[in-house]
Amino acid sequence: MPRRRTDAQILRAVPPRDRAMLLRLGLNLDDPADAALFVQGVRAADEAIVEQER
Repeated sequence: MPRRRTDAQILRAVPPRDRAMLLRLGLNLDDPADAALFVQGVRAADEAIVEQER
């Protein structure tokens, strides 16, 4: 099983163009609450992918 990425690694992986698109949708990754929600969603997606690969 791959090593779990840190919150900072996940947030750094989001390119500026995607950050801008998320901001237009109301999700500001510079806001701690929004960033936590985003990271939680990424982690859920990562776990779902791992489950599908089993």
